[in-house]
Amino acid sequence: MLTMTPPHIPLRTVAFLDILGFRAKLYETPLLELANCYERRILESQFINRPFDSKGKTPTLFKDHPNNVPWCAQYVFSDSIILVSHDEDIMSCMKLIVYAWRLSQNFIAFGMPLRGGIAYGELYANPNLNVFLGKALAKAYELERCQNWIGAAIDTSVMERFPTVFETIDKDDYPILNDLLFEYLVPFKDGTTKRLRTLNWRWNLIVEKGTRALFSDSEDTRVVEKIRNTLKYAEAFVQTGRLYVNDQSNLPVELRSGWIGAKEPPFEHGDDL
Repeated sequence: MLTMTPPHIPLRTVAFLDILGFRAKLYETPLLELANCYERRILESQFINRPFDSKGKTPTLFKDHPNNVPWCAQYVFSDSIILVSHDEDIMSCMKLIVYAWRLSQNFIAFGMPLRGGIAYGELYANPNLNVFLGKALAKAYELERCQNWIGAAIDTSVMERFPTVFETIDKDDYPILNDLLFEYLVPFKDGTTKRLRTLNWRWNLIVEKGTRALFSDSEDTRVVEKIRNTLKYAEAFVQTGRLYVNDQSNLPVELRSGWIGAKEPPFEHGDDL
C-alpha cells in the first residue's frame, strides 16, 4: 500500500499592515492623484526592502544578506501590505521586523499611517494565484484589526517561537532592541489593553515640527481617539529619555535616524510631542 507524505507547510513570520484613513482619501482625493501617491510610496518601499550599503562599509545587522535579495517578501492588496519572512528562523524574523519598522516611519512621513500586527506560524503562499492561507496571517490580521491607534504590535506567537531573544531584551542587555520593540499596553477597540512588544515608529525619528504635526485634525471621534492613543504612546517613550541615538556612526545602517521635515536634513528636531 502506498503512503503519501503529508506536504510540508512552512512556518513564517508574517506582518499585516493597513493604511488608516485610506477609505476617506478615496472620497476626498481624485483617484489618479491618490494612485500616483500610493505607487510612489510602494516604489520607495522596494528600495528600503534590501541592504542599504551594497559595498558593506558600514555597520549592519545582517552582514551576510545578499545585496539583491529583499529583507522579506512583500505583497500589496488595495490599502493592505503583507510581509512574509523568507525562512522560519530568528534572523528572517528580525529582518521582517526591522523592515516593517522602517516602513511604518516612511508611510507616516507622507500622511499614510500604518496599523499592523506581526505573528508567527503556518503559512501557505502561492503568489502566482494570490493565495495566502495560514494561522500566521490570520493572527496578524486579527491583531491589526482590533487595535485602536496608529502603530503595530507583535503577537505572542513570535515571542513563543523565539523566547531566548525576547528574554534577553527583557533583561535590558540590548537597550536598542528594547527601544525598537518598545513594550507597551496596546489599546484595543473594546476598551481593553494588552502589554505587547510594538514597532516603535517614534524611536530615532527626527521630526522637524514635532510628533503632533504628523497627524491631521479630524472631526471623527473614532479618529480623534486613535490619534490620542498614539500620542500617549509617543509621550510614554519620550519620557524614557531614549528618543534618539546620539552617535549614529556606530549604529547599524538599518537603524539610523529617519527624518521628517519640509527641508533637507540634517535639521533640529521640533518639540518631541
